[in-house]
Amino acid sequence: MAYLITGGMGCIGSYVIRDLLNAGEKIIVYDFMQDLTIPRMVLTEEQLEQFTFVQGDITDLPHVLRTIQEHEVDRIIHLASWQVPACDANPPQALKIVCEGTINMFEAARIFGLKRVVWASSVAVFGSPEDYNYQQIENDAPHYPKFIYGACKSMNERYASHYFDEYGVDTIGLRFTAVYGVGRTRGMSSFSTQMIEAAALGKPYVSPFGDDAVDWQYVEDVSKSIVISCTCPATQTRVFNVKGGIRTVKEGVAYLKKLVPSAQITLEPGVFGISWDYDAEPIAEQVGFTPEYTMEQGIFKTLNRFRELAGLDPIQEK
Repeated sequence: MAYLITGGMGCIGSYVIRDLLNAGEKIIVYDFMQDLTIPRMVLTEEQLEQFTFVQGDITDLPHVLRTIQEHEVDRIIHLASWQVPACDANPPQALKIVCEGTINMFEAARIFGLKRVVWASSVAVFGSPEDYNYQQIENDAPHYPKFIYGACKSMNERYASHYFDEYGVDTIGLRFTAVYGVGRTRGMSSFSTQMIEAAALGKPYVSPFGDDAVDWQYVEDVSKSIVISCTCPATQTRVFNVKGGIRTVKEGVAYLKKLVPSAQITLEPGVFGISWDYDAEPIAEQVGFTPEYTMEQGIFKTLNRFRELAGLDPIQEK
């Protein structure tokens, strides 16, 4: 089976490449440039030679179509996107990249009758805790996005429904939360990864959002949710909340200092500004995905991978 992965040079994409290669699948990575900085953190040298790279722009539909046809693609995993700061700084370009780029994947699936498109939405489509009376946010809750990024993802969800209802294009969108792990370098929620890396390498770090409890979503669980979504039976729901586990930022820092007592991590007061409590029962029931990693397990594995990459001895679990 042949998979086209857009944004494959990024953090999540690198783990998806690894997991699909391990499953024996054919991988075509479609990205703006072949920057192996992040893939080298995740993949072996042998795996770096096992996928095909195509340089391209997701807003260039004719090139997307040629790539799919030339490589006989069966399924698309669409991860290419801008993050919150870039979208807010350039709203017109955000519309092209986040919305037009995604819609091009739906259109390509319609034209070629592809088996499925799995794509990354975001919990940023939702609003602040007060918008939901501080209750858990249901999978089909109304959207009140606070950022341009979330507004773009919300529109993509509407397009996904349209393409399914009108053309039968089988898509599954996944709303990720605060993803962390080696390779997570961009986005507002990358603070947790930066904090772990600093502790691993003995560097000081000042963490924002010290008063918040966030959803700690380890990147290997994220990759698992994507891979499962590619081949699960057709779902009634088009887009799913995906979550890890809600823990305070203070708990994360405390665990890091337990592993590395010399860690120079300090906390700034403040909160992220969105809710982190989401109903994830629909993806468990319809797709069969539940997370495997606790916050502690994810932090421990991330910490030691950063140390391994730096040529340092692993930390023993305490």
